[in-house]
Amino acid sequence: MFITFQSKKLRTICESMHEANEIFGDKVASRLRSRLSDLSVTDNILLLPVGSPEVCFEDGEECITITILGDVKMGFVCGNTVQPKNQDNTINWSRVSRIRLVFIGDVK
Repeated sequence: MFITFQSKKLRTICESMHEANEIFGDKVASRLRSRLSDLSVTDNILLLPVGSPEVCFEDGEECITITILGDVKMGFVCGNTVQPKNQDNTINWSRVSRIRLVFIGDVK
């Protein structure tokens, strides 16, 4: 799975353990790193064995949320240029190969 970022701030948090620790604390930052690693090697985000992936709508856009720790979640939208669709016009997440991180907890 190829991961891109909605904002420079999100990218910095994900690329810098120090930044993630400063914002979220050690436990959440460590779990964030684990989830990003898990996502980078999966072919189907819905089959991720950890983080309880869940399809939802955020600001009117279909997305997937993954639990990092407790009530802290990260949210992704489809990053494919052409979104694979189901017959009901929802995203066929099993065919998505690119995702864009749009939030971690309250950080966008």
